[in-house]
Amino acid sequence: MFSRLRMRHIRCFLAVAKAGSVTHAARQLNSSQPAVSRTLAEIEEIIGSPLFDRTGRGVSLTDAGAKLMRHFDIALTQIEAGAVAAQGDSAKARVAFGVLPNVARTVAVDAVAEFKLTAPDIDVEIHWAAVDELIARLARGELDFILGRLLSLEHLKGVTFEHLYAEDIIFVARPDHPFVALDGPLTVQDFETQQMLVPLAGTIIRREMDKFIVARGVSEFPNQIETVSFEFTRSYLAQHQCVAVLPRGAVRQELAAGTLVDLALRGDELVSSVGLTFFRDRALSAEAERFADHVRAAARQFG
Repeated sequence: MFSRLRMRHIRCFLAVAKAGSVTHAARQLNSSQPAVSRTLAEIEEIIGSPLFDRTGRGVSLTDAGAKLMRHFDIALTQIEAGAVAAQGDSAKARVAFGVLPNVARTVAVDAVAEFKLTAPDIDVEIHWAAVDELIARLARGELDFILGRLLSLEHLKGVTFEHLYAEDIIFVARPDHPFVALDGPLTVQDFETQQMLVPLAGTIIRREMDKFIVARGVSEFPNQIETVSFEFTRSYLAQHQCVAVLPRGAVRQELAAGTLVDLALRGDELVSSVGLTFFRDRALSAEAERFADHVRAAARQFG
């Protein structure tokens, strides 16, 4: 029965599963919506179970579909890896890694620069996406590892984490902010009167911030702007009077230059590990291991 499955079935199923929409998958596959729907019907007939729940907004995987996706993902990755291996020396060496925002301006930059000095012939791919997407790419073998803060528990299944250094989340403002001139330590309650730039709900750093402020009697800040864009945060701080909560690595340059000031609010909940996340039981290529060594070396200055 399962011998009836063809590569077109696998690619179509994965495209729809990742897009969450038959229409969007059809565009990606350069096909038509009816053709994709027919292929999905063929797969469901072969498997003998519904693989998608149809909703007004698109499609979502059933339990059977989620199980099939994991196996199809692995199978397609192995097929593509075999094709690359068969190319031998004709395939150009590369390293691909996912980067989280807190290291994008620091460790990642230093590691890539040093690596390219010693290996100019090896391509380096830097992937920037939400954590869920980076984990999915790591599982598919599209990434060698992810560089950034320790992931939350739901993302740690099937991966291993190598600690490099600890980094805190800090409250920062411009030097002309009234809080900078105050005598004595600030409390979380002091920030309830301020416009706050905070991480988006559901992100790792937002969860860490929430644990910190809730433990000190504040459920959330009344006046806040939520964003995962550190570029927006830095630009907004430069033009408007407010306080931002973000990892130290996102503003190291501004703190060193004196254009932003650390407001010295501290707590164990705000400190997290930064390191490398690998897919468990998958060996790195020689090129990726070499690059990982450069990452480790670049991280020592922050340890």
